[in-house]
Amino acid sequence: MHSFFPGATMPHQSSSYEERSQQTKRNILRESARLFARNGYHKTTISDISKAIGMTQGALFHKFPNKEAILFAVVERLARGFDEYTDSIQSEESDDPIKSVVKQMVSHYRKNPEDTICLAALASEFASSGHPILERIRSAYDRFTMPLAEELAKSGFYKDPSSTAVAFIGAVQGIAIQGLLREEDPSLEKLADAFLDMMKSSGN
Repeated sequence: MHSFFPGATMPHQSSSYEERSQQTKRNILRESARLFARNGYHKTTISDISKAIGMTQGALFHKFPNKEAILFAVVERLARGFDEYTDSIQSEESDDPIKSVVKQMVSHYRKNPEDTICLAALASEFASSGHPILERIRSAYDRFTMPLAEELAKSGFYKDPSSTAVAFIGAVQGIAIQGLLREEDPSLEKLADAFLDMMKSSGN
């Protein structure tokens, strides 16, 4: 069906274009997170990102004005990823929400290992730099650690729920890094089980 007005775009065409545009942005952020986690933000170039997703640098700049804009978008994407874990922790369907969320994190790691360690890698890289991204990273962690601390407090088992929640996310990301280094010896599942055993024995 043709439009009566030259240059006009039909609604379904506009919607299709927007969907493709959003998918392209998701691809850019996914590959950028992988590269930032593996190589570091400062060592990753726009050329590296554009090659990874198979598009020209010019086309990439149509989606994001510069590499720093990609950085902030990557952190926001990873922050939203914590919401799924928070939902699991607060779910009344699980008798052991901590165990459930660890299993969920292991499953997510299997699909996107770099996503699991990217925030930790960026936090380490920008530490003491004073860069505004650090506040975004802290806020991203808070989206998970604050609800987790509330659940830990309800159990009455932990003397300092807030510190335990921060230690929890640090440990999980450490497990992910060990998983990359050790290539399944021991398996990621065994590392996660060992961590859960440590949590159970360290409450009081």
